Order: sequence, then C-alpha cells, then structure tokens
Amino acid sequence: MSLLFRFAKLHDRANTHVFTFVVTKSVTRDLERDVTSKEFACGFQRWAITFSRTDKVLGVYLVWRNPSEGMRVYVDFTFTLLNREHFSVNEAFSGKQVKFSADAPAQGNRNYIPVSDLYARNFTDTNGEFQLELTMGHVRTVFDTEFRVPQSFFSSLHSSHHRHRHHHGGSAAAAAPGSCSGKGSQQKFESTYFTFGGFDWNVSVLPHGTKELGSGGGAGAESRISVYLNRLTGFDHQCRVRYNVVLGEGERRLDSGIVDDISDSDGKGYGWHPRVRFSDLVYKGVVRVHLEMLLANTLSELCLGTTAGPGASPVGVAGVMPSVGAAAAAAGSAAPAQCYDRDKQAWTLRSDCHSDTVRLHMVYKDIHNVPRNHLR
Repeated sequence: MSLLFRFAKLHDRANTHVFTFVVTKSVTRDLERDVTSKEFACGFQRWAITFSRTDKVLGVYLVWRNPSEGMRVYVDFTFTLLNREHFSVNEAFSGKQVKFSADAPAQGNRNYIPVSDLYARNFTDTNGEFQLELTMGHVRTVFDTEFRVPQSFFSSLHSSHHRHRHHHGGSAAAAAPGSCSGKGSQQKFESTYFTFGGFDWNVSVLPHGTKELGSGGGAGAESRISVYLNRLTGFDHQCRVRYNVVLGEGERRLDSGIVDDISDSDGKGYGWHPRVRFSDLVYKGVVRVHLEMLLANTLSELCLGTTAGPGASPVGVAGVMPSVGAAAAAAGSAAPAQCYDRDKQAWTLRSDCHSDTVRLHMVYKDIHNVPRNHLR
C-alpha cells in the first residue's frame, strides 16, 4: 500500500503541490492486493495514486477520482522515486498539461522501473519500503457542453415576455445535455452536472435574460441574456466561486473574462448578463458552452467581540459556519465564537486587541479526531 506522509505547497505561479508517499513492500510482493492510495485533494479535484505490477516491472499512475461527463482536467505532474543514497540518481518521469477525462481518468507510466532496480539501486530500505514523490501544478478544470436550440425557439423570439425566475440551485437533478425547458421568455437551457471543489454544479442560460435586470419583456428585451453557474449541493455554506465562460464559437464567440461570484445558501449566484442577442450565438442550431472553473471556497461570517470594549464586528471566515448563538455570545465580550467546517469539525475564533494591531486566534477543537501521525 502507499501512505501519504508529507505534503508541501509551494507558493509559485503554478500553485505547485508536493505529495510524498511511503510505499510498502506489498506493492511489489503481493500482486493481488489493492495498492491504490487514499484520496487527496489538489486543484479542487480529488486524486489518488495506484500501481501496475508484474514480476519484472513496476508502473505508477495518477488517478482522477471524481470524473464527470463533459469535464476535462489538465495537469503538470512529475513522479520521482527517491534514492536513499543521493538525489542525483532519483528516477523521475513527468508530463505537461496531461489530459484526464471520464474516458481516461488514469495517466502514468506502466514501465516506470524494473522491480530488480528498486533493490539493486538502493531505492528501498531494509523493510522493502521506498518513497515516491508526486508534484502537481497548473491544474486546469474545463467543462464543455452544447445546447441544441429547437426551431420553436426562433418562432417565439417576438412573442410577449413574462416575469422569469432563474434556476434554483437546490433542484434535485440536472437536466439532460443541452435541454431546453419553459416557453417564450421563460425558456432556459441547462447542462448536466459536474463536480468541482466538493460541490456539484451546472450551467444554465436564459436566452431572454431576467426582468430584474431590465430584460424579460418589452422592446429590446432580446438584447441581454443571463448565464448562471448553479451550485446543486452543499447548502450549509455560501461559496466564493471564480470562473470563465465562453459562449458560441468562431466569430460568434463571446468571452466573459474572469467572473468572481458568491453562490448563496440556495446555490444561486449573480451570474453573467452580457448585452447580446441569443440568436447571434447560435450556429447550425447549436450554442456551444466552454467553462473553466478557477476557484470554489466555502465562506461564512461570524461576529467576534473585542477586548477593547463592547460591540462586535463581522469577520468572514472561509470554510466555517457559525454555531447557533455564537454571534450573540461573542458580542461585547472577548468570549470565543464557535464555528464548524464542512466536515462538522469544531473550531473557535477569539480576537485580541491588547496590542497595536488586531490579532485573531483560531483553535481546532476537534483535534482529537485526527489520528496520531496524521495531519489535517
């Protein structure tokens, strides 16, 4: 088996993550045993490593654990077998922007190293174990779909428009690929769902925009469309999301640029509302959608009391949710505010105003849930 025992994040432009595994002798000696590692996170995706083995050759693979139809992930990665004598004789192989998809979720080298070399070249210790380092960077997640526009849509372009309420993130399931629902100004195109950052998402396009933004009826209503990124799971927290969406292709291509949005507790965000006619994006009865997901972080707010006097100021905390009554208990006092993360683990936050600058102390209260020799 392979055990992740060290992790380092390099603060470089590639957002490089370095994972070091201890691989036990069962990988080379017990050919029937499952040798896939536990899952780990990188680039808002879930990953694992696994091995292929014969009597003579050891192979190693990086496995994308949460693939979705229509989604691809591109990664720069390097596997390095660490030599016990000197780093100059490490055994490594790498790939640049290697594509992972639902059809090909595992990528690697099936002829990584002869098993005999593990022992002869001093990669293993006296117990037959060796260290394998995985470096990952420039992780890119893209989702592609297309909406097939029915002929009935064009006949309704000049019909009367009615008030429309955009997609609710709590819907039970996503529609079929390129599906179109509603009539007239209430028409909406929805993609299938995909997974990113531990949440399920989909994309919806409202050809007539929303009335709240000045569309949805009247003259010139067709000149604005609405595009929403909908969160379908995980409504305990708000979520800060960053993405880039492209509609159409060729000369009909429309690029949003980077969109920063907040997905609320219902999974709804502000969206993107370009001034364009939907019909101008249609080519051969199809509107193509290209989405690149950049970031998805949970976000909550809680109030901390200050030791300098009464009153409370809101503090945004990524990934935690305030406990009931925590804000009231903390207001006007230095008592810590208790909060919970997505895994229902407890944390406390306390402010300290005794020096020239405000200091925040954050304590992981459920540290006892982390096994010995493990990190969280």
